[in-house]
Amino acid sequence: MRIRIVSDGRVLEGTTEQIVQQLQYLAFGKEEATLAEYVDWLAAQVARQEGIELKVEGATGREKAAALVKAMIEAGLAVRV
Repeated sequence: MRIRIVSDGRVLEGTTEQIVQQLQYLAFGKEEATLAEYVDWLAAQVARQEGIELKVEGATGREKAAALVKAMIEAGLAVRV
């Protein structure tokens, strides 16, 4: 999968898990968080800053990563390229 983040034009590629790991790598102070913790944190940040609620349900980090990428595309925060 390949997506472009609308806000900054950054293009990320890989599985949904790899894409979210790339986002996490860029997030200052979140390097040590688990993937699931990072997804929850990012969804809360988006809600706080953009007023957009992203539904990121899942039992594992991988499931939450997939839900996050899907929600970002549906909300117009990212587009498939």
